[in-house]
Amino acid sequence: MFKKLNPLFVILLSITTPVDVLAEVTINGTRIVFNANDKEAAIQLKNNGKQPYLLQMWLDDGDPKSRPGEALAPFVITPPVVRIDPTRGQAVRIIATNPKLHQDRESLFWFNLLEVPPMPKEKVDAGNNLLQLAFRTRIKLFYRPANLTPEPLEAYKKLMFSREGSNLRIINNSPYHITFNTILIRNSNNSEVLAMVDKFQQRMMQPKGDMLLPLTIKKHERTNYGTVFYSVINDYGGESFNEKVLQNNQ
Repeated sequence: MFKKLNPLFVILLSITTPVDVLAEVTINGTRIVFNANDKEAAIQLKNNGKQPYLLQMWLDDGDPKSRPGEALAPFVITPPVVRIDPTRGQAVRIIATNPKLHQDRESLFWFNLLEVPPMPKEKVDAGNNLLQLAFRTRIKLFYRPANLTPEPLEAYKKLMFSREGSNLRIINNSPYHITFNTILIRNSNNSEVLAMVDKFQQRMMQPKGDMLLPLTIKKHERTNYGTVFYSVINDYGGESFNEKVLQNNQ
């Protein structure tokens, strides 16, 4: 049987636990793209475990400590609570509720999935105390207005890079969020790495924004000159690669 947990207790557990390792219920993707013209988005859940789970879902606008009903996200999830049996799947719909959001760029929200396992019946019947853990998965939801340019899968190719001291300046003039996986500076594709970003203060760039990232110098040459070889996470959760000459060298 399922027993209701203290919501704050559940949330704290879910934040401090590596859910990618322990969670049994998976989502068919690492991000959700909500195209405004579609009016709704659908995701698929799958219970890969050997016991049923009670799932609770909600959206937030960036607060990782958010709880259901607290965040102001202009969407409705249906169903918001569902039981999913072992090896079974479940479709979930996310419906926009007339959101008044930027129309010249993406808006970022977060989809939360809290999974609560059943409490063993024999423990309940015996009146034993039992610590019940619930795990939370949290993935990005991008609300994408219509008629944005360039195409989303081309935006990362339009980035501009320049060296500022021991830092790398990156400018994103596109209307999309861009998330980096790797950033290296070389003279050519097969040459030694001159510098790299290996201490990301943040990996995701805001639309129409810029950021400054610290460089780790690997070879003491003039790294104002060279080519930036970088990879980003695309709409499908895969990795896309590109290279750009440092602007200092143009």
